[in-house]
Amino acid sequence: MNESQVKSYKFARKLMKLTFDVFIDSSIKNPQYVPEEGPCVIVSNHRSDLDPFLIMANIKRPINWMGASYLWNIPIFRQYLKNTAAIPVSKFQSEIREAFATAAHRLEDGEAVGIFPEGWDYISSNQFDWSVGSFQTGFARIALQTGSPVVPIALLGLDEIRVPQPFPPFMRKLLDFPFEMQYIKDRCVYRKLHINVGKPIPCPDGYDYTDREAVKLFTDEVNKKVVELYNSIPRDVAGFETIEPHPAGPPPIEPEPEIEPENAAAQGEESIRLSDAEPE
Repeated sequence: MNESQVKSYKFARKLMKLTFDVFIDSSIKNPQYVPEEGPCVIVSNHRSDLDPFLIMANIKRPINWMGASYLWNIPIFRQYLKNTAAIPVSKFQSEIREAFATAAHRLEDGEAVGIFPEGWDYISSNQFDWSVGSFQTGFARIALQTGSPVVPIALLGLDEIRVPQPFPPFMRKLLDFPFEMQYIKDRCVYRKLHINVGKPIPCPDGYDYTDREAVKLFTDEVNKKVVELYNSIPRDVAGFETIEPHPAGPPPIEPEPEIEPENAAAQGEESIRLSDAEPE
């Protein structure tokens, strides 16, 4: 970030904090775990379109957010993203490499980079219903490449509502949203939110960012930590005693009921009779 972008970021942060303090009952635990200086990669689960702005409002340090490139197609929002040094990420491999190279350079300059590693495929497939999905590996690669610690964050929507998407499908198509994002019906908006910040996770010794297996292992380690933070409800805080969050991850698949041997034989005989029956 240059000096102008830092000023724009801080100004936007103040406005967001004032707004969210009025409309969203939010709390944050351990914001001091975010280093005040030096490189770090901030990683969080993604529950709502508001997530980066809520983290921004509750953490003072300027963050270079990595976001889906289609957001730059929204005219007014495009200028905001540019003013706050956000980094666009698309689905095209060349542009992905360029985005993460930019993020790595900013880490090497001692800045903070923020990313939601579940990706928009995850959001589009679950319509914001699940709470923590599997992480993609890009954040781990640049962390290992630059030796930057990763700060895990879990967002717990304790009271949520669903509202219609701000743009109808035809407009999202005109703005070149990915097909997966064109037909999502609603968006999640918090009425009560808890932000749980974990201790920075240092890069493991001996891990090479060009080693896919090592990158995947570090990705899974951070993913597991975010799930732990998500499931760590602060029971010692008033108002949290009886609250249960959404489950972390997709709902389990219900196993098909087993057929008892005698019933299986009976069902087999019945299917044979039906298949041999003359049509009327």
